[in-house]
Amino acid sequence: MADTYVVHYSEVALKGKNRPEFLRVLKRNVARSFVPTHPELELRDGRLLVTIDADPAEVVQKLSRVFGVAWFARVEIVDADYGKIEGAALVAARASKAHTFMIDARRADKSFPIGSMELAKRLGSAVVAETGMRVELSDPGLRVHVDIIRRRALIYIAKSQGPGGLPVGTAGRVMHLFSGGIDSPVAAWLLLKRGVRPVYVHFYLNPTPDGPMRSKVTKLIKVLSAWGGKSTLVLIPFVEYQLATAEVPGDLEPSLFRRFMRMTAEELAPRFGASAISTGDSLSQAASQTLWNLGVFDSGSFLPVLRPLLTYDKEEVVDLARRIGTYNLSLEEYKDCCAIVTRHPRTRAKVAKIDEYAQGLDFKRLISRSLESGNLASYNPSNEEMKMAPLQEVIDQAPVARASAGAQNLTS
Repeated sequence: MADTYVVHYSEVALKGKNRPEFLRVLKRNVARSFVPTHPELELRDGRLLVTIDADPAEVVQKLSRVFGVAWFARVEIVDADYGKIEGAALVAARASKAHTFMIDARRADKSFPIGSMELAKRLGSAVVAETGMRVELSDPGLRVHVDIIRRRALIYIAKSQGPGGLPVGTAGRVMHLFSGGIDSPVAAWLLLKRGVRPVYVHFYLNPTPDGPMRSKVTKLIKVLSAWGGKSTLVLIPFVEYQLATAEVPGDLEPSLFRRFMRMTAEELAPRFGASAISTGDSLSQAASQTLWNLGVFDSGSFLPVLRPLLTYDKEEVVDLARRIGTYNLSLEEYKDCCAIVTRHPRTRAKVAKIDEYAQGLDFKRLISRSLESGNLASYNPSNEEMKMAPLQEVIDQAPVARASAGAQNLTS
């Protein structure tokens, strides 16, 4: 039997003329989260009504991971007639074991003849007479919500929290440098919350991409896909870079490698329609992430560099990682590229020195060779299918994309 849920959005409602496009993407994301089930979706009076035949626990789990959703509730829908509204409110009260209650009445449709306060009074009196429950406005055991919209009334007793934010896909794409540690998955989650769709870029040590494909890297991508939908992972081998930079001084290795990663992501960005680069950097959390070294990373970039975790401390990042389900996976053993560069980098690397090495080692040519050996993996959470193809084939087939002006305009 199908149930109906009312979905409320908060920040989306503030988007003015762009609101219809945000709502279109929100509806699409809600529908996609329930594939292969096909829910009925209806926008009415600033509410999204979702009717679906599915296990309520599954519905709660999925709606609580759709960015743009502020809160949601399973509702009983009746005609906007006082007698029917009272009957539904009494059914909800009788089903409760609480001793105290309150009626929270809202009237979005002002043509309904009874005002919100009067409606709450009438319904409260009916519940007291029927059940003997006591009215308690400060901390009731039961809250009966009555929401009057056009020609209908929604009655519900329990709200579930959504993740908030903006619908994924409304703020464009970024190339997200993804290590598999604690920080980069959390940074990706925060980007998803702001409506951004990350394209994950991972540099791996293994001789073949089979290593990272069997590791925590793809497990983390799957967790993030539960929040953001389909995901794309670009896998770049480290070997070309490693061989070319064998003589680089150890204290410059981290800054030089980070420059190489950024330049590689910039080379890929037009192919994926990405408008920025993003990282899991947190200011001064590591020696490679001092203000001066972040400046070295950014120097010469023609794309903005986003750092969602810039002002987070480690404890805040860990708490968020636990909440979103990535923390334990991030602790799994996996040797990434950062594990073999020096642990004692310069805290104040010089831009000119890194520029000198990047030019002398011909990073552009080195990036081209690395991309020739790269692979692209795509994951679809609706059928849990992971596909992989040579990156060069994908690049050759795809035209150079320009970041969508529409996506940029949506953020204004």
